[in-house]
Amino acid sequence: MKIIKIETIKLEQHPRNLWIRIHTDEGIIGLGETNPKVKPVESMIHDVCSEILIGKDPRNIEQIWSLFYQAFNHHGYSGTEMRALSGIDIALWDILGKSVGQPIYRLLGGASREKINVYNTCVGYLSNNDRDRFLTEPEKLAEELMKQGIFTMKVWPFDELSRDFQGNYISPDLIKKGVEPFRRIRKAFGNQMELALEGHGRWNVTSAVRIVQELEEYGLLWSEDLIRPDNVEGLLELKQSSKIPLAASERLFTRYQYRHLVEKRAADIVIADIAWTGGITEAKKIAQLADTYQLPFAPHNCGGPVLHAATAHLCYNIPNLWMMETVRAFTDTHFDEIATNVPAVSNGFLTPNDLPGLGVELRSEIFNRSDISIRVTDTTDINGSEKQVYTMSNTGDPWKTVSSKA
Repeated sequence: MKIIKIETIKLEQHPRNLWIRIHTDEGIIGLGETNPKVKPVESMIHDVCSEILIGKDPRNIEQIWSLFYQAFNHHGYSGTEMRALSGIDIALWDILGKSVGQPIYRLLGGASREKINVYNTCVGYLSNNDRDRFLTEPEKLAEELMKQGIFTMKVWPFDELSRDFQGNYISPDLIKKGVEPFRRIRKAFGNQMELALEGHGRWNVTSAVRIVQELEEYGLLWSEDLIRPDNVEGLLELKQSSKIPLAASERLFTRYQYRHLVEKRAADIVIADIAWTGGITEAKKIAQLADTYQLPFAPHNCGGPVLHAATAHLCYNIPNLWMMETVRAFTDTHFDEIATNVPAVSNGFLTPNDLPGLGVELRSEIFNRSDISIRVTDTTDINGSEKQVYTMSNTGDPWKTVSSKA
C-alpha cells in the first residue's frame, strides 16, 4: 500500500478546522484533522509534508512520525509543523484501522472501560452562548448541564481580568469578580457540580498564586494553565501553593517536553491535545509517560468532529484516563452536519463506535458547499523515474492547478 494523494479541506463557516484526507493506491482514504491557524498548516502539509508522505506505506506510522520529527527538529518543531504532523498521524491511524477492519482503539490495545466520562468546556459557538452564560447566569448553565448528565464544567472568568495589567497584577476587586461564578454555583448546588478553572496562560506566578489561594474554599477539581507551561519551576511553585490540583498542559509538544513536567511532579493531571502534540501516536506515549508516574491523563479536545472521534478512541484505550473534554457548543450545533457517526454524549458519557478506523467520515454534502476550499497534492511517475508534484486548489468548481514542481 502506498500514499498517492493528499487533500486538505476547509470550510469558511468553521475557519479553525482543517481536515486532511490521505489517499492510497488501494482505494483506502484516511481522515485526519487539526486546528487552529489552518492556513500555514495547509501550506506546511502541501509544500513540505507531501514530499515525505507520497510514496510511503501509510501503515508504517512510527517510521513516518520519526521522519517528520527529524525533519522538523532541524529548525524548531513546535506549532505549525506539529499541528500538520498531528492531523496526518490521525489520518494514518484511520487508514490502518480500515485496512484491517478494526476500530482504532482496538489497535491501540483495546478498551480499558465500558464508557468514557466527559466534562464540558463552556465555549460559545454559533447558536450556543455558554461562554457568556458562565459569567452572567452560571447557576442556570450549571443546572442545564446537570440535567444533561454532565457534572463537571470548565470556565475561565479570570481571562478578561488580566487585560488591565497584562497579567502582572490582580487586585482584590478583580479577584472577587473572577471568583463570583464559582461562588454562585456552589451556593446554588453545593458540590453537585465539579468545577475546573482554565487560565490560558494569562498570569505571572505571583498573581496565579493569589488566584488559586482565593479559590481554595470552592473545592475546584483543577486549575489549568494560569501561567505559561514552559516554566516548569513556576508550575511547581503554583502547585505547592494551593490544595487545588494543577493540570498542564495542552500547550506542550511531544513527550520530550512532558518529560520535565512529570519528572518534577509539576502537575497533578497531564493534559495534551492530539491535534497539536503529534497525533494519536504521540498522545498515547504521553499518556503512558503520565501513567508511569501514576498521574491521570485528560486530553484537550476543542476542535471538530474528527478530532473528537480520535480523542474518544484514545480515551477508551488508556488505563489512566481522568476524563475527556467535550464542548457542547460544538457537538450540539454542527458536528453531525459535517461528519457521520460522530460519538455522541449521552448522560455524561460517550463511547467510540466499532466501525473500522476512526469510524467517522466527512459527509458527501459538504463537498457541494459554496464555502468549501480544497487543496490537493499528488505525485505521478513520469517515464518510470521522474516525479511531478501537482498542487491544486478549489473553492467550489471548477478545479484549477495553482502550482507544480518537479
